[in-house]
Amino acid sequence: MPKKAALANHYSSDELKQKYLKSKDSVESRRWHLLWKVSLGWTIKTSAIAVGINYDYGK
Repeated sequence: MPKKAALANHYSSDELKQKYLKSKDSVESRRWHLLWKVSLGWTIKTSAIAVGINYDYGK
């Protein structure tokens, strides 16, 4: 099973979601989306798959 990432408490899950939804840049949006999923307890691997990015880029 892949390891789960630990995030610093700079933003809440709701704040990460809002940043993802409001981002106009597609690359930035995917990064916020990945961080939001990880903040919800998803692994980096499953988050990367859901967001549509390469796992190596996500970690």
